[in-house]
Amino acid sequence: MKQDTIDLLNAVTKNTEMAKHTANDLAKMAQSPVMRRMLDGQVQAYEDLQNRARAMLAVGGEEPKGQNVMAKMSAKLELKRKTMTDRSEQNLAQMMVKGNAMGARNMEKAVKKSPHANVGAIALANRVRSVETQFAQDMKRFL
Repeated sequence: MKQDTIDLLNAVTKNTEMAKHTANDLAKMAQSPVMRRMLDGQVQAYEDLQNRARAMLAVGGEEPKGQNVMAKMSAKLELKRKTMTDRSEQNLAQMMVKGNAMGARNMEKAVKKSPHANVGAIALANRVRSVETQFAQDMKRFL
């Protein structure tokens, strides 16, 4: 398996893992059933994309490399800090819009850094980027 493909699939794994955990944590805080359902749907979508990346890595005999422990802890602490005094729909939506936009940019960068990745890995990364962009648009209705 080419290194570019491995790197790109690991970028997909990290991106979807972070997004999945954030959406899940925010879904638990959401007051609105509509927002909660939307975030739960995002969790499912990220889970599916993450599983696809893991499966592609496994086919190539590779182990997926997810977020490191420090990155996970840092994200959890930042989420708690940002929601400590404000759990309004606007605040939760704003956090998701920013996170989705960052995730989409990260996927775009990962694709550019992996020009020799296989077509399937590139398609999956582009799918993640597309999903992130769509989820950001979806969340804007709560702003």
